[in-house]
Amino acid sequence: MSFLAYLAGCLFTLAGVGAAVVAGAVLRSRLLPGWSGPVAWVATALLAVATAIGTSLVLGTFGLFTAWSWLLLTVILAASIWRWQDRLPTARARPEIVSVPATPGLTMVGTAIAAGAFGAFVAGIVERLGTGMTGFDSTWYHGPFAAGIAQSGDTWSLHFLAPQFLSWFYPQNSEVIHAIGMAGFGNDLLSIFINLAWFSGCLLAAWCIGRPYGAAPLSLAGVALVIGSAAMADQAGEARNDIVGTFFLLAAVAVMVNAAAGGRRITLGPLLVVTLAAGLAAGTKVNFIPAALVLLAGAVVLSEPSRRLRNSLAGSGALILGGGYWYLRNLIHGGNPLPWVNHIGPLSLPGPDQDVGGRDAGSVWGYLTDLDVIGDWFLPGFGDGFGSGWILLGLLAIAGLVLCLERGSGPARRTGAFVGLALVFAWMVAPTSASGPAGEPNGFVSGLRYLAPALAVCMALLGAGVGQRGPGARWVIAGLLLILAPVTIAVGESWDIKTWLVAIVVGLATWSSLLLALGVWRIGSRQQRLSRKGARKVLAWTGGTVLILGILCGFGVQRYYFDNRYENPDFTTPEIAAAILWADGQQGQSIGTIVTRQYPLWGPELDNEVQFIGVPGPHGGYVEAETCREFVDAVNAGDYDYLVLALDREGRTLERPREVDWIIDDPNLGSVSARESDVVFSLDGPLSATTCVN
Repeated sequence: MSFLAYLAGCLFTLAGVGAAVVAGAVLRSRLLPGWSGPVAWVATALLAVATAIGTSLVLGTFGLFTAWSWLLLTVILAASIWRWQDRLPTARARPEIVSVPATPGLTMVGTAIAAGAFGAFVAGIVERLGTGMTGFDSTWYHGPFAAGIAQSGDTWSLHFLAPQFLSWFYPQNSEVIHAIGMAGFGNDLLSIFINLAWFSGCLLAAWCIGRPYGAAPLSLAGVALVIGSAAMADQAGEARNDIVGTFFLLAAVAVMVNAAAGGRRITLGPLLVVTLAAGLAAGTKVNFIPAALVLLAGAVVLSEPSRRLRNSLAGSGALILGGGYWYLRNLIHGGNPLPWVNHIGPLSLPGPDQDVGGRDAGSVWGYLTDLDVIGDWFLPGFGDGFGSGWILLGLLAIAGLVLCLERGSGPARRTGAFVGLALVFAWMVAPTSASGPAGEPNGFVSGLRYLAPALAVCMALLGAGVGQRGPGARWVIAGLLLILAPVTIAVGESWDIKTWLVAIVVGLATWSSLLLALGVWRIGSRQQRLSRKGARKVLAWTGGTVLILGILCGFGVQRYYFDNRYENPDFTTPEIAAAILWADGQQGQSIGTIVTRQYPLWGPELDNEVQFIGVPGPHGGYVEAETCREFVDAVNAGDYDYLVLALDREGRTLERPREVDWIIDDPNLGSVSARESDVVFSLDGPLSATTCVN
């Protein structure tokens, strides 16, 4: 990417993000009048993200989403909201939010733990800068969904992938954000860094949850340990969306806790922000739906009794606005908003008539009475996911739940605890939380990413629960968190000295920056208004300088990235690795494939059109071709330039896919190279079913 193209992408991103933030700030000022500081920043970020996603979906519904159409609509919307903000309704004002400063010592400990987790996460991103996104889910569906939206401009149609888990029905709020970056830069450079923003947002929201109780650093450190653990390490530099939904839930709890601190009822403004955040979480991942419904119910209960009916309707509308788009799309295409659910008791529901496929299904719930599986798989698995101190981490999370379920904790923190319980339940019943052969749930560790959001909520509530127990209790928890940090924060086994250096330097720089920023802000808060303005100016100038330096340094980073992106794709089979290397040099090609992890085939500029070759069925179904004729018809219908046909599983018994045997003698099929392990074939015309070898 040339410097001008890179600079244009940066300017596009800054303009789009700036417009969304302006819209979010104005809406926050109307919904949460009088709010300021970190919790106001969280609310502004939520509303800005909702603005960015909302404008994308409006355009994408009609196939009109492009970089320029999105930027134009977002700027017009932000300008309109700014121009006519006085005409927008304003929520009833409440007294200033409660803020109890933590002691300097507690702040130093909490920020040190958070900075360590942040440094390790950045180190994980540095690894992906040298490889490209290699995670299974990123290359299977997150990446293709985002690239497909950016390429086609369409969010409404189903993007059919390998027929596993009916993945094309998944909600895609997270992928829309990636698509915005892909459209703006013409590549996936921003996707490597997007989860770092969500990581930072989780930490900020955690701080806000403990802030009314003088324990913000404890909530910050607790959440940092969870999202910095091995269970969430694969979020760094990838398009995984578990951390995205975690941010939305933490942000919702943060707004709710701060709105209700001091025993207050919450008004319509905070309720709308909370339920919108809940909807954004449900529109990110299906397993966040129970937690979203708990947040809706809790927000209504926290309202004035006379306003509960109105607020329940308004909150339901905000929840649907945040995530209902994808379930409405599923209903229209498949006849069922949740096509994975075929029956409710005796009632049959419409949906694709096909097996879910993928890994052998298995849930933690199904193994709760199997002591052998618990001892041989679950207990060691917790250690793999959350470090050797996982028992202490679990006890602290449970303590956070218990403290916030007490009668004296208030309905807001109690709702947060029920959110945590809903997330635990969703993890336990998820069909992939303990996937694998019967009695051998080898997918348990991978499934811990469904439990991590629950632990994050519980650890954030731990600070809120222990904050009122006095300084002694706070320091006990701080000491335990400090003990957990070195055995919980994940470091890569393959880290070299350079990666370790990045983690250490970034961690130290982050810690010092946090302490400096908090110090400047507190000094400004204690002085007159002029001094507070001065503090804001210092932070603004510092942030602007860092931003400019970051953009300049980023040009060298992106050159390094594209020099190394999928240069050595050793994360898959040798045959597919050869196809990835071939695709890296292609532009604007139409590629049909039977490979599950298809994202690298899109090419560095994401302009190859890649499609899994399958057979559409009723109610949005999509299955593999079972006969040669079906496969030939599907290939001809796709009008592809090339086919990538390979077995993408280790331990396979066949030498090559059956599809190759079916069509290998077709005169219009050509091999791209002369090796026996060829997996890339060119098409000089339609295939003929008469050449099928059965």
